[in-house]
Amino acid sequence: MNGTRVLQTSVLATALLALASCGGNDSNGSASSDTSSAAASPSASGAATGPAQIKVASTSQGKVLTDSQGRVLYMFNPDNRGDSVCYDQCAVFWPPALTDGDPTAGTGADASMLGTTTRKDGATQVTYNKYPLYRFKFDQKPGDTNGVAVKSIWWVVNPAGVAQEHPAQVKVADVKPLGKVLTDVRGETLYLFTKDKNGKTSCTGECLKAFVPLHTFGAPTAAAGAKAGLLGTTPGGPGVTIVTYNKHPLYFFQGDNLPGDIKAQGLNQLWYAVDAAGNANKKSP
Repeated sequence: MNGTRVLQTSVLATALLALASCGGNDSNGSASSDTSSAAASPSASGAATGPAQIKVASTSQGKVLTDSQGRVLYMFNPDNRGDSVCYDQCAVFWPPALTDGDPTAGTGADASMLGTTTRKDGATQVTYNKYPLYRFKFDQKPGDTNGVAVKSIWWVVNPAGVAQEHPAQVKVADVKPLGKVLTDVRGETLYLFTKDKNGKTSCTGECLKAFVPLHTFGAPTAAAGAKAGLLGTTPGGPGVTIVTYNKHPLYFFQGDNLPGDIKAQGLNQLWYAVDAAGNANKKSP
């Protein structure tokens, strides 16, 4: 792994904590995380000073939407093409694209796709084909696309207004001290929830603030060590398809900061990493 990739992996993994604020333990076995000292939402501290301009630029992901300064813009799958649900810590790491007045279309953008949505603090966020748009804090220069596929729910949008979502990929990695367990392609540990039955997710409400289901767009694929025959999917709500393995829905844990972290292992005796055969790995971390 080269130095650039290590840096990207590190900063992205740090940002994974920012997708939601976690409450205390609940009946679903979610972990506590104190975010009361989180920075204020950028929609309050970074107010727009005029109409936003949305344009198109060529990147490693093809032609995608950017702001007027060439910073890549993303959609957030849980928004489900409606009002933004990215607030608090999420909005610190994924600042909403704000506008003061109607947004305008720059080079390559389709003016008919542009719109707005009102955030909870009254700020106006730009939408494109009904997707609320965001920047990513760890994109360091115009054209960077470091936010693509984070937690399988952040994606760039092309000029036609189509989110560039990809099928999820699952692999097996050696994660000490557990041994070989399932991860995504970035090396983030995937977990099963022992309360799930018959291939259906039972992680709802506060549970979803701590655990993010592995989403997929199209049939998931098996990478190194994973068994394609064990992969499947289950509905996870409107517009959401969750990856299963051996009929277990798979999840990320918000508290895992880096690839190889296993902070949810054995949590409340409900959450476990998954071995290559699709069973709970119950080794102690």
